[in-house]
Amino acid sequence: MTTRRESVDHPILFLDLDGVLHPLGEIALDGNGQLARYPTLFRWRPIPETLLDPFPEVRIVVSSDWRRLFDDPSLVQLLGPLGTRFDGVVQAYGPSRMDEILTEVKHRNVTRWLALDDHLSVVNAAASDTRLIPCDAATGLSSSSVQQSLHVRS
Repeated sequence: MTTRRESVDHPILFLDLDGVLHPLGEIALDGNGQLARYPTLFRWRPIPETLLDPFPEVRIVVSSDWRRLFDDPSLVQLLGPLGTRFDGVVQAYGPSRMDEILTEVKHRNVTRWLALDDHLSVVNAAASDTRLIPCDAATGLSSSSVQQSLHVRS
């Protein structure tokens, strides 16, 4: 007999890192495969910190490819103050980021969620799904329209 899983009662923000918290193409790893300590890396992280502050129940699930490079404690550290909201990573690996997020939504039985991402599959799907907040890879969360979308939908 299969039992039905309870739905997750807190809202989830699926968060990409490159192209969202800093521009895509920022140097992230040094020659030894270690995280580079550049001041421009994660430069827009304070934006979601501020926007999410009124919503302490929102949890973050990292959907970025960084989940393949770093373990959970390292991701928590990379998220800085947002790390207190960390609720794991997208476990699914699929043909697109959008497929991975939707698989995770189903697996977790999430009913309230948003995704911030610059991946083309998410950007394309955003035209028909308001839970998706597409980012331009060069401007990420520095875009006032992205900030407004996150504020309104949170």
